[in-house]
This record gives sequence, C-alpha cells and structure tokens, in this order.
Amino acid sequence: MMKHVEIINRGGHVLRGYLTMPDHFCHTLVVFYHGFTGNKTEHNGYFRDLSRLLEANGLASLRMDFYGNGESDGTFADFTFDTMYSDAEMMLDYGKSLPGVKKIVVLGYSMGGQVAGQMCARHPDLIDGAILWSPGGNIAEHIARDFEISPKLVNGNADHRNFEISMAMNESTSRYINSYEGVENFTKPVLVIHGRADQVVNYLLGVRYAETFPDAQLHIIDAAGHGYDQRAEHAELFKRTLEFLKGGFIR
Repeated sequence: MMKHVEIINRGGHVLRGYLTMPDHFCHTLVVFYHGFTGNKTEHNGYFRDLSRLLEANGLASLRMDFYGNGESDGTFADFTFDTMYSDAEMMLDYGKSLPGVKKIVVLGYSMGGQVAGQMCARHPDLIDGAILWSPGGNIAEHIARDFEISPKLVNGNADHRNFEISMAMNESTSRYINSYEGVENFTKPVLVIHGRADQVVNYLLGVRYAETFPDAQLHIIDAAGHGYDQRAEHAELFKRTLEFLKGGFIR
C-alpha cells in the first residue's frame, strides 16, 4: 500500500513523498535519494517502478522530494547542499521511527548516490546497507561549474537550463567537495551500479566508490548511459538491485 507522507524538516518546511508498505513486510525499508533536478519519481519513473517491485518482494520504501524540489516546499533556488543533507538525515530518522522497521537500506541515484554514500559515512549506526546507482562523486564540482558558466539573473543566481541555482547553493558546494570522505569506515554491504557509457557521471567515479567501501560489489553495465534508457539496461539495473536485497534484506 502506498500513502502520501509529509515530514517537517529542520527549517520548518514540508517535505512530501510516498511511503510504500507491503502486506507481508520483511522489516527492511529502502530510503530513496533522488538526483540533481530530479524528484521522488526519478528519470523514466524508475523510483516509482522500483518501489512497486520492492513491495511485491516484501520491502517497504520511502521516496521523498528534497526541499525546493518536486512537491516539497520551496523553490529550486532555496535548495542547497546544506538543506539536502539535513533533509536526507530527516528521512532516515523518519524511517527508523516507523513500526516494524528493523533494517534500513539507502538507495541513491546520481547526486542521490553521493548523498547515500555520505549518509553511510556519517550515520553507520542507522544504515544497514546501500545501493548507489551512477553515484555522482563529483556532483559538488559539477554544480559549481554549472553556476560559473550559466547566465546570471538580476539577483546574482544562475539560470541553468531553467533551474535557478542560487549563490547559496554555489557557496555550499565548497563544504561537500570530498564525496568519499569517511565511506571507508562503513563496513556493511554496498552495491554500486554504473553505466560504462555514462557521459554525465564518469563510471570511474562509481569504481572509486566500490574500491573505497570495504564490503562493496561493483556491477558495470557496458552499454548503459546515465539514464539506463534502453529496456535491457533498465531490466539489468532492477535485477541486480533486487538480487542484492534478496542476499541479505529479504527474509
């Protein structure tokens, strides 16, 4: 069963999303973190579709929009790395508070993969496993570059493909440059999936995550780009994800 949920973040703003609970719950919750300019449904509806697959296999899922994204409060110009990391922690806390939840797995796509990695590094006591799809280990540098090269608005913010990147967002990136910091201390299972043909986030960044986490599996999908847009790539992404979860989180 899927239901709409709202969380009040530390700034007093409402984060909106969906909690999906299966009829026969195996006590594991997967917390989704979306990518830059993405949302709780994600590219090609992958987060929505995966949540349904997880439900059919007894896994609960929580997928929410970060502040300033999707249906959550605020505008994209309000969104910074500081608010994103704070929101990610709030989602973990909410997940832990749910009745019957005994294990939490974080799953992040692109920028969300970077967030998931840092949640593991910062809160290993709250997280039992992680899945990183095309993790954006260079996302802070990427956003700073986008800010620099994009046309500027009257207020000093950048107009990046009709998304307003604020000066506050640009300033916040400097505090999150080292995406890999501390991940070597997370000793629980991790799965990294990356497309070798990814032109947005080089697959070697995913390789580095797999080499840095002590207990990581790496799966490279040779022909896949950043969006896993071909049917076979999509199917393999989901297949490998579910196999990982069946290996230790479905009972």
